[in-house]
Amino acid sequence: MRALFLSAFLLGCTILNAQTKLEPTDYDAVVVFKITDEKGVPEENAVVTLVNNVDKSIHVDTSDIDGNTEMLLKKGTSHSITVVKNTFKFDFGLFEVPQQKGKLSFEENLQIKVITKYNRVYELKIHFAPNQADLYQAAKMEIDKLVEEMEKNPTMKIEVAGHTDNVGDDALNMRVSQKRASVIRAYLIEKGISEKRISARGYGETSPVADNATEDGRNRNRRIEIRML
Repeated sequence: MRALFLSAFLLGCTILNAQTKLEPTDYDAVVVFKITDEKGVPEENAVVTLVNNVDKSIHVDTSDIDGNTEMLLKKGTSHSITVVKNTFKFDFGLFEVPQQKGKLSFEENLQIKVITKYNRVYELKIHFAPNQADLYQAAKMEIDKLVEEMEKNPTMKIEVAGHTDNVGDDALNMRVSQKRASVIRAYLIEKGISEKRISARGYGETSPVADNATEDGRNRNRRIEIRML
């Protein structure tokens, strides 16, 4: 895999209005770290690590389908923060939790940027029901061909890229495309392919290959690509 780390940005915090899984206390704040690329596309399976600069305690979590991780951190503490995605490490330097009275929950955006050169890109010939990510038997048979190819080429690494047309809600399309890519990644791992060799990303409607104004164009845009790294 040829890739260049270009930059990592720690963006401003946003107070959370939505309900989180963890509950803040008078002493601990709930911090949601949102991992995205430079276009705002969520990064699933990114490992976020915080090391307390005083007692060296460590907090680790992996981003979900929306690019989010959630941690309960003591107020008034400072941490070194890093993000690892596909073996690439991004250093965000120092992160400080405010010493603020009352219960505190907020979001921090962590933006990573990786340029990757693909040796080959091809479309996986499977289709999903609208807004669904379930694999049917014929789809599994098609993915099995990819399993065979990866078994024959043990150094081969891939990105499973999910795409949609522009019909419907942008955020829903992004989430659906990520679910579809993730379910294919999970199937490949189930078949014995190392998880280190597979990444899964949903691009929603951001990367069309045809005109969404026509039915034929929309059909072409609803696709799964296998990108060989």
